[in-house]
Amino acid sequence: MINEQEIENLARRYGEPARATFEFAPRSLNFCDWVRRLTRRRGEIILVVPRGGNQVLLHTKPHYPENVYRLPTGGIRQAEAADDAAQREGFEEIGFTPQTLHLLGVLENVFWFDDEKVIYPSFVFQTEEFARTPQPTDPDEPISGFMDADAIELRVVAHYLSSLPAHWREWGKFRATAHTWLAEHWQD
Repeated sequence: MINEQEIENLARRYGEPARATFEFAPRSLNFCDWVRRLTRRRGEIILVVPRGGNQVLLHTKPHYPENVYRLPTGGIRQAEAADDAAQREGFEEIGFTPQTLHLLGVLENVFWFDDEKVIYPSFVFQTEEFARTPQPTDPDEPISGFMDADAIELRVVAHYLSSLPAHWREWGKFRATAHTWLAEHWQD
């Protein structure tokens, strides 16, 4: 569920977020299992890390299909505040502890399992510009590369994610939504 009090508190500290809702009806057993594991957390953060030149940082992992890059994300632990998760994930995935955060958006991801509705929020936080070379600090985080992308490239990334082969397709469509949303809402 979306905790409206939490969003109100975050808005007072980090700015009023844009809101959007995306609905998904998982069909493949693989994606259904992944969503069930994902939604054990109370939500996730999506990091928008400006890199200069109207670009943001994307990353990839060795188990992704070839040429798949995406915005850094991380789960919010049950007793963890969303902004604390953004700080922690910035350090773990990029080697960067943000000094400033701006809450760009709250994306309400709705997963439908027959008649069951599962809501999983994504809190989109923008940090200050990070010009150094990213270095993950979490040894359990298998990040294998980074790239920078502007708004046009974010749309290309979203299209590529949406058109992944069958085994990855539903995951890719889920991950694509944040990239399309950001391409429409982000300004450096």
